[in-house]
Amino acid sequence: QKARSSKRRSHQAIELYKEIVDYRLSTTENRNYTKFSVWKSVLQNMNISSKATALFLFYAVVNLNTQSVTGFSVYSPNHVTQGGVEITKSNLIANSKLYATIEQSSSTSGDVEGQLDENILGRIKEASAESKQWAEDFDLTSESGAVFHALFSGIKSSAALGLKGSPFYLKGEDVRNAMDSNDSNDDPFNGFFTFDDLAKALEDDFLDATRGSTDNRQGWKVTSVSTPRGSSFEDARMTLEEVNAALEKGTVIFNTAGSHVPKLAGPSLACTDASLLPCAVNMYITAAGKRTSAPPHTDRQDVIVVQTQGKKRWRVYTPPNPSIKPTSDIYARGKGDDNLPLYSLEEGSYGCKKLLDITMEAGDVLFIPAAFPHTTDTVTDLEVGTPETTSIHLTFNFDTHVWDLNYLSVRRFALRRAGVADTALGQERDEDNRYIGNVNLLPKD
Repeated sequence: QKARSSKRRSHQAIELYKEIVDYRLSTTENRNYTKFSVWKSVLQNMNISSKATALFLFYAVVNLNTQSVTGFSVYSPNHVTQGGVEITKSNLIANSKLYATIEQSSSTSGDVEGQLDENILGRIKEASAESKQWAEDFDLTSESGAVFHALFSGIKSSAALGLKGSPFYLKGEDVRNAMDSNDSNDDPFNGFFTFDDLAKALEDDFLDATRGSTDNRQGWKVTSVSTPRGSSFEDARMTLEEVNAALEKGTVIFNTAGSHVPKLAGPSLACTDASLLPCAVNMYITAAGKRTSAPPHTDRQDVIVVQTQGKKRWRVYTPPNPSIKPTSDIYARGKGDDNLPLYSLEEGSYGCKKLLDITMEAGDVLFIPAAFPHTTDTVTDLEVGTPETTSIHLTFNFDTHVWDLNYLSVRRFALRRAGVADTALGQERDEDNRYIGNVNLLPKD
């Protein structure tokens, strides 16, 4: 209702998100066309011209030495025509705003300590005025709406995503200062969501959660936190007692929490609106004193971690060399039956190097690009066994790969629409994982 009543802006991201959800929920038999339509819709909303789209398809297909797409006249490795109009790579970069899959980041290299953080903080500062207006439009000024929006805007506009990205860590006070807050005691993320908020959410809503495994030598697996005690609504509701019992054994995970917990709806909207990408937020609860709260693993999403209570240690590594184990999905290493032991990361067995080893405190922010292995623990100086020291963090996801917003997916859909068999990479069926097999044996360049 607030979105419909706002007269100050068009809320392009909201409409885009609705359109993507409509496509995702579509029951059409032609699922390939549905996904292609989602991708095309996103490109159009990012102001990418039809010429740029043509070149995007061209590079996605021709760069892997496969046949050309029907309808495009390909006559040299660096040129393509559509309707007789020549398109060059520079046209694509000039017209593209889809940073996650096309445009190079303007941020400095993470190898130079501090420069990347300063660049991000500068972008957050630049976005603060617009973000404050956004928070007013949505009546979220009292819920840290402006700071969340500015954070996501700053990261999206300056941080490279995926394999080209670099993880970085921001202190809460630095984010606060970048927003030019007048209140020296105003720490927007510290205490934004606490264990008391969790207890209230469990009382008010019908929530579902899983508990993660804690063996850092094996893949991360999850089990259900609660079991219905009867057929009634109340008997099926998850209780705080069940969550506390699960916390004794491992981390409790609330996936897509922004869809169920009202207090998290505003930050979820800020993430989608500021990034112009499909987004979601998960919530992770871990008791203090756990030697492994999440075994080493990689994610399909670029994630922004906001610590809201307690402390948690994070170790982040460079992506594993996919050619060492080509049958594994680089975006799902260390999950399920795929093992990514901590000792193998520390020893560099998969070509990984440690990039970060930090302890996040309430209010701090961490960015981890997709495919970068990470592991966590809560062995800190906090007292064990109290709700106040329980670690709570929100993980906001830029869901580029989840929604097929990458070259590899475009290549697959383009070949299918053209009726061209993928002899180079295979993985032609819907159920085939495009991130395993021959694609992991391609040269990095």
